[in-house]
Amino acid sequence: MTFSCDIVVLGAGALGLGVAAELRARGRDVCVVDPGGTNASSVAAGMIAPAMESLLDPWEPDPVGRAALLRQARDLWPGFAERHGIEVIRDGVDWIGEDPHGVADRLEALGFAAGRTAAGVFCPEDWRVDPVRALAALAQGLERIAGRATAVAAVDGGWRVTLEDGKALSARQGVLATGTTFPALPEAAARAVDAVSAIGGRLAFTPRALVERPARFKGGYLVPMGEGTVIGATMETGGLAGDATTLQDGLLARARGALGVDDLGPMEWRTGVRGATADGLPLTGAVLPGLHLALAPRRNGWLMAPTVAARTVEGIEAYPKT
Repeated sequence: MTFSCDIVVLGAGALGLGVAAELRARGRDVCVVDPGGTNASSVAAGMIAPAMESLLDPWEPDPVGRAALLRQARDLWPGFAERHGIEVIRDGVDWIGEDPHGVADRLEALGFAAGRTAAGVFCPEDWRVDPVRALAALAQGLERIAGRATAVAAVDGGWRVTLEDGKALSARQGVLATGTTFPALPEAAARAVDAVSAIGGRLAFTPRALVERPARFKGGYLVPMGEGTVIGATMETGGLAGDATTLQDGLLARARGALGVDDLGPMEWRTGVRGATADGLPLTGAVLPGLHLALAPRRNGWLMAPTVAARTVEGIEAYPKT
């Protein structure tokens, strides 16, 4: 049969575009189904933060092993960024919360460099990207098809994707990178994505420059963004809460306390929903022959993008081309 493209990627966040960009760099014929609008990757702070994620979210029973895994994911970023024209900002991160001595000790025990400062602790090992610019760089040269996929089904030698407007396209292989909203899927794929839970998140943007480089504290962060600052982020199990007033007020109160200020400036709230699995790691691999998953990075979508792309491309390249 005739295919619309060799590989179709469903989703245009950091994982979907990361996979597509790596395929394009290898000369593969790839197209991206993009539902449009904002997504969790575009409203994120763009943090590549193995140190602080390991500190604040130490996964048992092996927090040191998890820290090493996240550090390895970060170490794929220089080559990934060079291939796709992304600027990686390596300005490190400040801890401005309580117990700086304990934080420095725990970071070092996890294998990260940390030093005491007047403000608290500085760790040079966390990086970041501008998420909007990074998505634009990854999308360069890609064929993007506007629309949302409503169904994915096996066809002779490939996969058919039906869009919400009734149109369809076909490809030899497919990649599901659709966050937490899934099209109708074959049974095996549907069972696999049942493991994905939704985590709602909201952050605030203020035009005030509150920090010179990223700063973390218990229950939040501040990241420079343009001329202003992003303040985040909530973790809302099951998706975005219906009434988030208490969550938003609590986040801003923690930020004011960490900075020692009474006023953070005017706020514009932004929201996104991320996928997560029980072990906090992305869901990757072939779920059916020629149908691959690149999903559910929890709050580490940008950190894990090169890793997920590498794993997915490896699986795609191993699949017979004819």
